[in-house]
Amino acid sequence: MGKDKEAAKEMIRVSSARSVPVIVIGTEVIVGFNNARIDAALSR
Repeated sequence: MGKDKEAAKEMIRVSSARSVPVIVIGTEVIVGFNNARIDAALSR
């Protein structure tokens, strides 16, 4: 992210967050690593 300014802008636009990871699964945006939310989003 530090070298890719466009990716950083997209991350902030999608999540309103400046932390990583930002994971987008379908329409769900998950900020931080949350295994339960990732599994739930993948099972939909």
